[in-house]
Amino acid sequence: MFIRRIGEIWEHLSIRIKFLVSFFCMLALVSLFNLYLNNNNYAITDQFNDTMKDYYGINRMQLLVEDNYTALDSFLKTLDQGEKNKYQRTRNEIQSMIEPFYEEFNSLDIYFYIKAIDNSTAMYFDYFEKAISDREQGVDDYYVSFYEGRDIQQYTSKYIQTLLNLSLNEGTKLYSQVVREAEVMRSISIITIAAMFLFTMLIVMLLTNKLVNPIKKLAQSSMLMAQGDLDIEPLSIRSKDEIGVLADSFSIMSTNIRKYVQDLKQKAEIEKKLHEEELKIFRMEQLVKEARFEALQSQINPHFLFNTLNTISRTAMFENADKTVKLTRTLSNLFRYRLRQKNAIVPMEEELHIIGEYIYLQKVRFGDRLKYIECVTDECKQVFIPIFLFQPLVENAIIHGIEPKVEGGKIRIKAMTRVDGAGEEVVLVRITNTGIGMSREQLTRVRSFDVSAENSIGIANVYHRLRIAGGGSSQLTIRSRASGGTSIEIRFAKESFKDAYL
Repeated sequence: MFIRRIGEIWEHLSIRIKFLVSFFCMLALVSLFNLYLNNNNYAITDQFNDTMKDYYGINRMQLLVEDNYTALDSFLKTLDQGEKNKYQRTRNEIQSMIEPFYEEFNSLDIYFYIKAIDNSTAMYFDYFEKAISDREQGVDDYYVSFYEGRDIQQYTSKYIQTLLNLSLNEGTKLYSQVVREAEVMRSISIITIAAMFLFTMLIVMLLTNKLVNPIKKLAQSSMLMAQGDLDIEPLSIRSKDEIGVLADSFSIMSTNIRKYVQDLKQKAEIEKKLHEEELKIFRMEQLVKEARFEALQSQINPHFLFNTLNTISRTAMFENADKTVKLTRTLSNLFRYRLRQKNAIVPMEEELHIIGEYIYLQKVRFGDRLKYIECVTDECKQVFIPIFLFQPLVENAIIHGIEPKVEGGKIRIKAMTRVDGAGEEVVLVRITNTGIGMSREQLTRVRSFDVSAENSIGIANVYHRLRIAGGGSSQLTIRSRASGGTSIEIRFAKESFKDAYL
């Protein structure tokens, strides 16, 4: 109401008063703009100081990582409790420094490196803790976990060094920005004076044309309507004199004519849509028939292939071809596993068994180039999971990771249970391979989980099935590097799929 009243008062003001008010408003805006620039420069300077603090923090983390490794190495050699305490203290400091970095940095590249540091430190600390436990218990091969953790720790140091360089570059950019803005402000002060003069001249011209322009607009709209153009926008003339009354009458007339024409068009469109709906219904019926036929075919073909494999197996048995019998029976087991499942959820033990059958078939092809390791606790084997949750990932690893590698590679499945911060028991599954790995572009494309993307259909399907069956708490994480090696981590609550199975 207040704003409307101000508008009415403005329309009744004289041109002279409007000119003076506009001039002083522009002057106030320019002053506020200069004040904003000054405050912005101070803010950038503060941000630069914060960036330098972050740089020192990252540098301190680098030193802590080195001290942590040195303390662990010394403890494993001497069993000195003081070195163990130093290791634990530096480990706690490193872990406490990572979380604040997520809030302090906004760059996407920096975020990825922080995430890499977070994941890698958690991973090599697990190996280091196992090495300490084995060393204290007198296990001879404690150094295996130590060396595995050391390799990951070296990658972590590289990530931290890269993060350090990115932080320094960011600080340099901020400093350059402060210098540039200081120069810009000096130029703005000069430009503002000239702009004020030009703006004053512009206001005078606008106010003098305010009486002529409404008449020109009304004449142009009349000509367009006479030529058959009915899509004329309403005239925005707010003056209260005769020109304003004439403009309002013209707008009402054009609106009525346009509404009448639109009603006629809507009737024609309704008739057209009715015809299109009839065509859609007919096409839908055709598609349903085709889908039923294809569904029948998809049921017949696997049964036919399964029966044919059994026939081949019996024939090979009579011919004493033991290896052929084993191969056909293994392949037959794969089809039997898929055909007999009425539920979408199975114990992990059955999924691991069918992976073993699949690996056997692949080892016939790859020989010693393919190695398979399974490290799954008995507790995890009884956990229920969606059917074919792991097999597409193993198949993907062989086809895209190990097959292109001349010397072959190794596939490892490791599953364990943990208790998260909320006290809920979760299952952690890692499927790793030592294949050729992926470039950054390939990894980004796979992480999009797009089912239409090339070479990532299997992973995308596993991801979407996991999210649908397990809810938002289920996670699938992919890590890879172009130098070789890919790791897929699946995390879900232990009881996520049990109810669906029962």
